[in-house]
Amino acid sequence: IFSSEDIIMACIIYQTNKKTGIKYAYRSESYRDPETKKPKSRRTYLGRVDPVTNEIISKANTGKRNRSPVVDGSVSEEIQSELRTKNNTIKQLERQVSTCRSTLEDMKRMIDNALDKLSNM
Repeated sequence: IFSSEDIIMACIIYQTNKKTGIKYAYRSESYRDPETKKPKSRRTYLGRVDPVTNEIISKANTGKRNRSPVVDGSVSEEIQSELRTKNNTIKQLERQVSTCRSTLEDMKRMIDNALDKLSNM
């Protein structure tokens, strides 16, 4: 049977730096201090949280060259697929904006012509 002093509760805490927007992960352990009989906690830094995959990049892999979501030296196929999809969506939106822009220019020309005809009357 465990006493209340033997039980250690652990969870992962996420903390975001407000200036940089970078999310960090910590392991938080709650335990009861045997001397004071009060609950205490200690945190252990685990690493950064990848903004794309929400995976924890361990502190051993957070050097400047290892901050991107890389698996075995290359970007994972899932992330490449997601990037292709987003790039295609961006291209479609750019085409739609271009079409809308030309339609607006045509409408402006028509309005200008109508105003010219009205002013010549």
